[in-house]
Amino acid sequence: MKHFDASHLQSALLSELPLDPGWNWADWDDVLDAAKLRPAAVLIGLIARPDGWQVLLTRRNEHMSDHAGQVAFPGGRIDSLDAGPVEAALRETWEEVGIASDLVQPIGFLPRFATISNYIVTPVVAILSPQIQPTPQQSEVAAIFEAPLRLFFDPSARRTESRVYLGRTRSTPVIDFGEHRIWGATASMMLKLVERIALVADES
Repeated sequence: MKHFDASHLQSALLSELPLDPGWNWADWDDVLDAAKLRPAAVLIGLIARPDGWQVLLTRRNEHMSDHAGQVAFPGGRIDSLDAGPVEAALRETWEEVGIASDLVQPIGFLPRFATISNYIVTPVVAILSPQIQPTPQQSEVAAIFEAPLRLFFDPSARRTESRVYLGRTRSTPVIDFGEHRIWGATASMMLKLVERIALVADES
């Protein structure tokens, strides 16, 4: 992939709030009921470091009832008091990793993503200040770390795992980064992001 910068990044994103049923909906349309999906939002936070773009990720605590121990973005359900996905993503980022909204610059969206846990997730992509000092909310977050964005562009760094679930073979991407296993919705959203960046960068 050719070199890309912040302008490529923003051009790769949706500027309007997505209303699609989830770009992966066809994978789960035999299991999920679109009318019952609960709205959620995550923050895909990117940081411009001297050695390249980094992605802020968390690892959830092992005792969590949902997605225990999994690598995730800050985020969660959109509450009734949230004005929308951006506000929900900013709130959850503050609550989970202690990053205030004045250090976060939302720049666009990815298409929505449907999860087996019955959420329809809006990924909010944002640029984070290099000055952030994230602190984990210990009841939910076991660790906070940064992964290089270039990792997700490398086809050799990823693999696909498949299993039969409710009579149908389902596949998910997996990316190993040190002690962290990035898979499922988190890996899928990151690969969707780099796919869109690559298209824009190659056209420029």
